[in-house]
Amino acid sequence: MFIKTTHFANGNVYKKLTMPQGDDETQKFIQKLTNTLETEVNSTIKKIAAQRNIPQDAADLLMSHHTNLPTARVMLKTHKYSIEEIRNLNPDSMKTRPIVSGCNSPFHKALWFVCHILSPLMNQVPTHLKNTHDFLERMRSLSPNDLKNLKFFTADVEALYTNINVHTAIEDVLEFAKENKSFINTYGLHLSDIQVLLETTLGKSYFVYNNQVYLQLLGLFMGTNPAPILATVKMWKLERASVYVDLRITLPTYSRFYDDLNGTTSNSRKAQQLCNLIEQQDPDKLIKLTLDYPSSSEEYIPFLNTEVRIDNEGQIHSRLFRKPQKKPLTLHYYSHHTTRTKIATAESMYKTAEVVSSDPNNQQHSSKMVDTLLLNNGYPNRVIEAIKDKRKRRRKRHKTPTSSDNTAILKLPFINEATSRKFRDAVKHSGLPVKIVEKPGRRLKDLLTDSRPLDKAKCSSKNCRTCSSLSLDNGDCKSRNTIYKITCTLDNCSETYGGETYRPLHHRFDEHYRSAANPTAKSYVDKPLAKHYREKHPNYNGKPQLKLEIVDRGNSLIDRKIKEAKFLVQNKPSLNDKSELNNLTQFLVA
Repeated sequence: MFIKTTHFANGNVYKKLTMPQGDDETQKFIQKLTNTLETEVNSTIKKIAAQRNIPQDAADLLMSHHTNLPTARVMLKTHKYSIEEIRNLNPDSMKTRPIVSGCNSPFHKALWFVCHILSPLMNQVPTHLKNTHDFLERMRSLSPNDLKNLKFFTADVEALYTNINVHTAIEDVLEFAKENKSFINTYGLHLSDIQVLLETTLGKSYFVYNNQVYLQLLGLFMGTNPAPILATVKMWKLERASVYVDLRITLPTYSRFYDDLNGTTSNSRKAQQLCNLIEQQDPDKLIKLTLDYPSSSEEYIPFLNTEVRIDNEGQIHSRLFRKPQKKPLTLHYYSHHTTRTKIATAESMYKTAEVVSSDPNNQQHSSKMVDTLLLNNGYPNRVIEAIKDKRKRRRKRHKTPTSSDNTAILKLPFINEATSRKFRDAVKHSGLPVKIVEKPGRRLKDLLTDSRPLDKAKCSSKNCRTCSSLSLDNGDCKSRNTIYKITCTLDNCSETYGGETYRPLHHRFDEHYRSAANPTAKSYVDKPLAKHYREKHPNYNGKPQLKLEIVDRGNSLIDRKIKEAKFLVQNKPSLNDKSELNNLTQFLVA
């Protein structure tokens, strides 16, 4: 099913920029805008660093280079529809959630830093819930007398991130930061500097969808770093001026998990009054709440992954909850993961079912939900029963917790159970404080699907030397985090060089190309390709004849270095010198 661009047609929220005609011109337009935003944020960071005497090397860590505009994708809210309804849905009318990925955007590093500074503020918001366990702990701390003749209700803030005025949200979070300054570390910055960074980054919310650039005029990207903090503090300001002030409303308990709030009142009129009071505190009149109130004391009301009711005597009843429309999927028994991982996943589900359930009857209800889910995902009955028995035995023993402060994590690819056992036995016998974490291999989903099919970075040059040197089915000049091989094809030479880069491939290849094209230049005298052309092709004055191939990809520096070292040891490319090989072998595990 194709998601049309009509989902970004609301002119009050999104501005559609006028784009040039043609793919090449479109890519140039996007690149120019990206470079402008990159320059602006880097200039802001340099200015702040100079004013606050921040060391240059620290400021450099926040600088943006080789970035892309944020990319949007649209997720269908499948929990709002049955499977039959989804099959017959009109793409223009379906309920969706726009997600904007800011990974490697011009503002990514700056926003990460601001988020790191402001995140401790979340712990200072009295109504904020960390998770389900925090919610149940608050509820269970109340006595039945406090809850007698009350009902549990929930309310949902409609499109919270989109319906926030960014400028007032920035003011609110800075005011809250000033009140709680002792809880945050600003690393030498002033709150005014954080304000400048937020205004510079959040005030220019450009993104790409289907090669069309949009500017979000209202609200925050769902997916950008500080959005949850700004949204949480914004809601707390509204609550502080209503829930905790208005004497018409007295609640034994009230809390919120981002855009889902809950409380207890004696009737639906008071619950609706509470929602109205919160809405009225928003100066922009954008915040809207949808109430979910039980019709009787026997009705459960969902909240997060639980459902709760309060009986007439004030006793709380809670149990596990899954949305009826949610697909019955979890880690499949025949998936490419270790058996330990599958067992641990199932054990965690039973543990959650037990913790959220208030009594044996509800625990049995929750446990049956987990049974059904596991059976639907290939877990045999004997395995399920074995997991339950193991949990029963474990409850009878009191295991002394062990400290893991000095334990190192060793990530290894999962191959098969026999190999995993050898790894674990070797670590156990060595006595080293190492914990092995095994990562599954590539899945069919990774090979056959793409979460961003419409917004691939495209080369904007018709005469790109990297694209012409690279085979078409082996990636493109915009590829990042690659391990590559360069082969000299001049006069059937076939000597090779191997390397790695996190940058777009064309940046690194251009450097190699220029060194081969100017082998006698002083700045390239020690470069491997310059040395090769100077010694092997001294009389050649034409364009370098180079073939480029991506041999592998990595997701981090250490991952790329390990794969580069593996490639060099196995293939022994003739243009890599021995010192380079020796330096890289430290990344290989003997």
